[in-house]
Amino acid sequence: MGIEIENKLTEAGYRMLGDNESIEKLILDILKTENIRYLKAIPFLIYKHKADIHNIYNISESNELFQAIITITTKLFNEFDIRGILPEEIENFKKYNHEIGLAGLDYEEFRNEFELQLRNETKPFLFIEKEKIYAERDLQMYLSRLFTRKEKQIIRRLLEEKPISRTDYEYYSRKTKKKLNSIMGLQDFAKTIYAKTPKYDEDLYHLKKKLENWLENNSNDKEISIMNFVLWDNDKISITYKKKNDSKDQLFNTGIKIGRIKDEELLSLMNRYKKHDFR
Repeated sequence: MGIEIENKLTEAGYRMLGDNESIEKLILDILKTENIRYLKAIPFLIYKHKADIHNIYNISESNELFQAIITITTKLFNEFDIRGILPEEIENFKKYNHEIGLAGLDYEEFRNEFELQLRNETKPFLFIEKEKIYAERDLQMYLSRLFTRKEKQIIRRLLEEKPISRTDYEYYSRKTKKKLNSIMGLQDFAKTIYAKTPKYDEDLYHLKKKLENWLENNSNDKEISIMNFVLWDNDKISITYKKKNDSKDQLFNTGIKIGRIKDEELLSLMNRYKKHDFR
């Protein structure tokens, strides 16, 4: 559903919907995902397409979540002086924002996304402006992956050269600054790793799983993870492993006569790989 929604958002939000799809149906699909990345698009979709709020509310299976988003949307429309889109009973309900909670949603995240899309809507032909909008949205996405809501608020104030409280300063020094320092130190390393293509050998890890199952079924140890194995002269296999629930990560070693293993697939895989270190 995620890819389908992203495609629809590209067409809808973003651009006009196709003739066979309603904005209300798209919003209902987004609500079902409960994915914050998509939920943040709803206020702008309501603004751009004048969605039927009552229709969505009557059909939605996530009314509490939808109410929270309408609360945010009402606050956004008031802040940006947008009138005539929400139903009058909502638009005129001055206490609406205080009566219904935000269901854990971050108003600032919704505001940032709405403002970016609104700027994009009002200045669609300025290439440089579009580039700034996309860069800002990407920045917010990357920051959300690494920093807490509080940290993002502090970072924003630092970027805007605004003062912060003593409590925020101590929080920044204790946590956020250390993260930023780590990011700077890992730049070259991250570029090196990112350039590499991961290699996945399904048969090799199938062998690992079968060996672990065999060892668990033929010993007193349970929940083990094999670190390495070596096949000696097609007669004996040496296995180093650890117990998954061992907080000390102690390593154990065992030798098994090949004749004890009757699983033909396992024997074939061992003869193929001979040895491997999984660490």
